[in-house]
Amino acid sequence: MTETQDDTLNTREHYEREAAQISFLELQKHFAKGILIEVSSDLNLIDVAMAMHRDDVSVIEQWMNNQQLVRAHDEHASKWHAEQTRLMAVTVAPWVLVQEPNRS
Repeated sequence: MTETQDDTLNTREHYEREAAQISFLELQKHFAKGILIEVSSDLNLIDVAMAMHRDDVSVIEQWMNNQQLVRAHDEHASKWHAEQTRLMAVTVAPWVLVQEPNRS
């Protein structure tokens, strides 16, 4: 079954509503489970959520190969913990996508 344009808009609106800032401390349990995915700041968090929702393997693999999409690792966790970072986050089950806010 293919997703209609209305379904796509509804899904996108869902992720836009669900995306929010959250402290890394509140995300630690997801990090411990290995389901926290760091999204590069040069990507749009909602676009990434949509690609994962559609299971767009070619795009996701390209981002992974370019290190724009990586499973959060110990260096991320140490930095985020030390800096008490608040991350933009959205869940695309089973994953939690996170992105550092733009620092202007």
